[in-house]
Amino acid sequence: MPSAVITFTPLRTELGLIHAHGVDAEKFLQGQFSNDLHALASGHGQWSSYSTAKGRMIANFYVQRDGDGFWLSLAADMADIVIERLRKFRMMAKLEIERGEPEFALFAVSGRGAGDLLGHALGLAAPETGNSGLVHDDRIITRLPWVNAEAFLIISPASRAEALSAGLTAAGARAGSAEDWRLQAIHAGVGMISNATTEKVIPQELNLEVLGGINFKKGCYPGQEIVARSHYLGKLKNQTYRISARAPLRAGEEIFSANMGEQSIGVVINTAPDPQDGFAALAVLRAANTGEALMAGAPDGTPLSLGKLPYTLPLDVAKEG
Repeated sequence: MPSAVITFTPLRTELGLIHAHGVDAEKFLQGQFSNDLHALASGHGQWSSYSTAKGRMIANFYVQRDGDGFWLSLAADMADIVIERLRKFRMMAKLEIERGEPEFALFAVSGRGAGDLLGHALGLAAPETGNSGLVHDDRIITRLPWVNAEAFLIISPASRAEALSAGLTAAGARAGSAEDWRLQAIHAGVGMISNATTEKVIPQELNLEVLGGINFKKGCYPGQEIVARSHYLGKLKNQTYRISARAPLRAGEEIFSANMGEQSIGVVINTAPDPQDGFAALAVLRAANTGEALMAGAPDGTPLSLGKLPYTLPLDVAKEG
């Protein structure tokens, strides 16, 4: 078995679960989300988002498919909000949209060698490529498309969660916390919109285009015109960066630069304590100002440092060119 640290993390306080299922689930959700559900196979997953008509993201999420049903993993404080909004537009479509909890539970297994450990513990061949997955004994196991990292999301009946935890622990995984998971997501460059940042940014500004969460050929959905315009007309000015600070940061906190005075140039999306950097975060920033001194909270607030992401940012490539 691998010697690296592999964590097994219940995500009940970090991410909420939405279960949309029924004969019209695919058709209805296809007209609401930024990604294409038609080609998504059972057990597989993809990033996606749900926006207002003005293109502002209400929430983003990871979607896993199970037959005619779809499971959305999203910020815990956005689950009920998204359910209420989707139900409002359901009209005569034949589907149910409900919380997955408490009947089901969401877990993450992550770390170098996580796939081998997962396969050993469950007696299966773990998915080897990002977004691929399978349905095994009523559990959905999907590998996240993280760059240079192994991470899996598992949806399990709550009645079998204790046995799953015991099996993974016996195989060598250690218990992880919600903050551990959030820090791993920050290092992977994957942000989650919460109640503090809902309707503040468009999907591309959260790097969802880079992460494969937008399909530009799928047809109409709320905000599609704004998203397409930013893509085809080169209107994008902001994107998500990894930042760090020596003092705590909070989601929704504004960011300022040395040359812009009291005009905000960005917003903190997610943050977590980091043993290496003090406090790590993802923030949507105006690309043109990222070479300047950056502060959080106020023009004379907490100094920030830019870190590296495991993928290339389009506006930085354009700036270098």
